[in-house]
Amino acid sequence: MPDLLNMTFQGNPALQGQERLVQASQADIQGAAYQFFPTPSVAVENVSAASNDLNYNKDSRVTTLRLQQPIWTGGRLTAGFDRAQSAAATARAAMEDVRQQLALRTIQGWGEWKSAQQKALALQDSVLTHERLRDLIVRRVKGGLSASADEIMAQGRLEQARAEQNAYESQVAVALARLEQLTGRRLGSDELADFSVSPQDQVLARPDAVERAIRLSPLLQKLESQVKVQEHEIQVRKAQVYPEVYVRAEQQRGSFSSSGLSLANRFFIGMSASPGAGLSVFSGIDAAVARLESAVTDVESARRSVAEQVSIELASARSQKQRSVGLEASLNSAEAMVRSWDRQFLAGRKSWVEVMNAARELAQSQTALVDVRVAYVVSTWRLAVYSQGLESVLAGPGASMAPGPLAPRP
Repeated sequence: MPDLLNMTFQGNPALQGQERLVQASQADIQGAAYQFFPTPSVAVENVSAASNDLNYNKDSRVTTLRLQQPIWTGGRLTAGFDRAQSAAATARAAMEDVRQQLALRTIQGWGEWKSAQQKALALQDSVLTHERLRDLIVRRVKGGLSASADEIMAQGRLEQARAEQNAYESQVAVALARLEQLTGRRLGSDELADFSVSPQDQVLARPDAVERAIRLSPLLQKLESQVKVQEHEIQVRKAQVYPEVYVRAEQQRGSFSSSGLSLANRFFIGMSASPGAGLSVFSGIDAAVARLESAVTDVESARRSVAEQVSIELASARSQKQRSVGLEASLNSAEAMVRSWDRQFLAGRKSWVEVMNAARELAQSQTALVDVRVAYVVSTWRLAVYSQGLESVLAGPGASMAPGPLAPRP
């Protein structure tokens, strides 16, 4: 399974897009850090004024170099930097959330393929069984030992088995197409059959699976980072109420109104405030507080959703493990029944209808066992992703390339 998951991650466009967003968030952090540095500016002005204009009767060009450093902003710069860091954490968690969703979709896709493929194999065996029974009854009808209606029934059951086999083969093709879209490469049943995927039984033994899933959930990490982003956004909005205190160094070359001024240096300390039109700054604060409350609600909703998903997955896996024991016993019984009913029919103690029903029940037992076995493997891998974390799953000894198909006995 880790091999298949790595195929999905390599070159996936959704994942590449998230990686670019992470890179952009790192650049935003650097930009927010630069806000603490002085701001340089250059102004070059040329003037053309009337000769009697006393304000502009000297130099025609003035060049001014400025360097302005904020020394107090009411916490705006610090809050902006913290907001950028939280936004970067959000981007990283969003990327991990995409990876987790891709992993879960790949596991589910593998399960759909495996289930359909093994059911198709089981129905192939059923077709062979029904062909054998059809040939048997044809010989008996020709010999006058059975009614022609028995031959009609045998042919009908054979066609039904073939139709079911074709349906499962179509499901195999659909599942392969989904896996090809996820992995971005052509896959065949022969190639996938070489992957021996074993169930992750150890996840059922963890009493803290739900708590670990909540702690490791990238979705929750993303939403919690968004809460921090909104908290810092409120701090930025509140800082707009306060003025900014700054110092500025300035150098001027030339003067529009004074002669003989070739170079002048000046130093300023000042204060500026720009709260926005009317009381808009307070409206912005109220909006940021409302968004924060919404983000906190999203976190709690996601926490409950993750707990519900993992709890359902745990209950499902445990149920499937128990059901597989009963279904395996049922399959053993069905196999014995088919052999026994064949002999008893030839001895005249069982009807042809009973023989055909036994063959159908055998195919149903095989497909039911396939469903439960594959569902159990899928559930345990999904639980491993939830409760152990994706990196632990990828690093674990969860897969090998040695053939080992998960199939019911023929």
